[in-house]
Amino acid sequence: MKKKTYNDEIDISDIILNLWDNKIKIIIITTSFLILGFLNFNFSNKNFITKTNIKPISTFENEKYKTYNIFAGEGIVNINRENLLNLFINKIRTEEIIKNGIIKFELVNKDDFKTEIDYQENIEQTAILITDQMKPPSNDEKNKNKNTPYWTLNFKVSDKESWKNFIEYLENQVNKEIRQSLINQFNTEIEILKIGSKFKLEYIEQNIVNELDDYKITISNRIAFLKEQAEIARTLNIKKKTLEAENFQTDNTIVTNIKSENSYYLKGYEMIEKEISLISSRENEKAFISNLIELEKSKRAILQNKKIERLKFLFSNTPVADKNNFKAAKIDSLTTVYNQETSLIKILSISLIIGLIISLIYLFL
Repeated sequence: MKKKTYNDEIDISDIILNLWDNKIKIIIITTSFLILGFLNFNFSNKNFITKTNIKPISTFENEKYKTYNIFAGEGIVNINRENLLNLFINKIRTEEIIKNGIIKFELVNKDDFKTEIDYQENIEQTAILITDQMKPPSNDEKNKNKNTPYWTLNFKVSDKESWKNFIEYLENQVNKEIRQSLINQFNTEIEILKIGSKFKLEYIEQNIVNELDDYKITISNRIAFLKEQAEIARTLNIKKKTLEAENFQTDNTIVTNIKSENSYYLKGYEMIEKEISLISSRENEKAFISNLIELEKSKRAILQNKKIERLKFLFSNTPVADKNNFKAAKIDSLTTVYNQETSLIKILSISLIIGLIISLIYLFL
């Protein structure tokens, strides 16, 4: 047993001595592989996993919409930080702008595909991949380091500059389309208000015409009745007012019934003819139509309503009216994080291990 242990110790010692005697060769071989790994890392096409924040407008910018929103109230498009961010995210998810950006900045190399159909399909797939990898804000209470307060664009790229140009293009185009969409929506809602006011005004004006027509019919009937009663009064030679009464005997009382309307001629032809003359000579017919005052008030309220003009003025003072400075949200390209898909340390570690293995094989075989 002792002899076996002694031989084992000699074998281990021989190995250590052999390694020490050939340390220069080991260092040279290992260093060579480290250099090869380093060169491979630097000259190969490196891929980066990007993370770019999509930030909402600032509180200061949001305040610029406050006065307009208060006056607009319900029924008119309200513009605020949250709504603008949602519009921005939804517009990106339509993918059309993304596909245009992919083509413009060659995120997909057309030369890698044999046919136009394959190229277009890959553009479509890339656009879907970009939108699918968008991540909403997260709040991880257990691991606060993983908290992300913003929406993020996450994608694998090989060219930092192309990605930077792409997201700048994406931001500009999305903001441009959202701005135009807001203007169109505002104009549509203003037109709806105008049409609503027009219809209300037409309804009131028609009611006014109807009241005037009804008045003319009523007066025409009244004059015809008065002329008939005046004729009867003249025939009966009733010049002054006289009242015809009928007495009805009950058990305990006498009831007198005065027939004034059916026997209007009893008022005398002088009074009746004077009434006809006064009615016929009326110059301001509207003064005798009781419902006309309220209708005229309603018409005046519509004509004097300045809501549309004020909305236009307030809207023109929001950032939407400034095409050079409007932003629904911002893609923060300056703070984009580029994480290499394969790190230098990993490559060098693998190169070191391979170098050592090759060195040992060289020495002991």
